[in-house]
Amino acid sequence: MRSLATALVCLAVLSAPLAAQEPDARFPDLEFVGADGGAVRLSQLKGNVVLLNVWATWCGPCRLELPVVQRMYDKYSDRNFVVLAVNVDADRRRVEPFMKRYNISLPVYYAGPEDAGQMTALGIPSTFILGPDRILIDRVVGYSADVEERWKKLLERTLKPRR
Repeated sequence: MRSLATALVCLAVLSAPLAAQEPDARFPDLEFVGADGGAVRLSQLKGNVVLLNVWATWCGPCRLELPVVQRMYDKYSDRNFVVLAVNVDADRRRVEPFMKRYNISLPVYYAGPEDAGQMTALGIPSTFILGPDRILIDRVVGYSADVEERWKKLLERTLKPRR
């Protein structure tokens, strides 16, 4: 009976959604497929701070947050900073018209269904900021009006200085 309880606890811990990860935890080495068909693994981005924003075209709060993500990309992309705008729509044909309508030029990536479910388990949008070693620095679930200032402060502290 004791080994069954131990097994159940291990299963619960190992199957916890990515969205519930605590800061200072290493984020899994996920792979995303770009709109251009190319793939990127998080481990390939070692040495960069990564803002991983998980969104959908049908998500009202995502419409508010994506312009903030775009501004972060525009402001910090000349430093060791990468943005992965990961869309979880079932119908990918909606993405390009959405991006045009909201004037978003971020590179778009797609997650597999299992990873998408794990990253959005607590809500959408879900944003994860990972340090250069894939350690979770910050996580925001949902949209908050103060998120832009929060991210600016965090990125100014975390990113390498401009050359």
